[in-house]
Amino acid sequence: MPAPVLTYDTLIQDIIRYSERDDQSFVEQIPRMIMLAEQEIAAQVKALWELVVVETTLLSGSQGATLEKPARWRKTVSMKISGQPVLLRGQDYVAQAQNELPSAQPKYYADYDYNHWAFAPVPDDEYEVEIVYYNRVQPLADDNQENLITREAPQALLFGSLLQAQPYLKSPDKLQIWTQLYNNSMAALTKEDATRKVDRNTSVQEP
Repeated sequence: MPAPVLTYDTLIQDIIRYSERDDQSFVEQIPRMIMLAEQEIAAQVKALWELVVVETTLLSGSQGATLEKPARWRKTVSMKISGQPVLLRGQDYVAQAQNELPSAQPKYYADYDYNHWAFAPVPDDEYEVEIVYYNRVQPLADDNQENLITREAPQALLFGSLLQAQPYLKSPDKLQIWTQLYNNSMAALTKEDATRKVDRNTSVQEP
């Protein structure tokens, strides 16, 4: 008999059962609690990030001076433009290079802000870009029943969701219980994170 697997639907059922609340107002809040728990876990355990390869086009001129990052981007691993590695530099360095260097194939990039990269020199033409980065896993939803967190960290996800529910439930007697169980689960995960690699699916995406 195969081992049970945590899914989005069974997680919702477990939260209702452990919380002993099934009123509509509480159930409507559960997706938000799960989302917050997912983000907290992924922020602490880098082995739960997915390695993704994106291929896109950098536009010419000022439009190509910056590029929007993917929605669930966490960390850039490497970048190539027309097959040539692009070097990571500080934001001030890239900004100065954009102003001082003539337009050409970009050689440098920086985190312009959390949502964009900046490139220098400013591109003089359209260029193919290959970006390798770590991505937060696809969040759980009705149409996405499982992800890397449900497979690798089901206990932490359950206890983290219950912990996120406590401010709504106003149950201080349960807060200590879920906090301890969540912390224990996360301590085990972070220890594994430092000593092993979780298998990831590397995907190539084109916008």
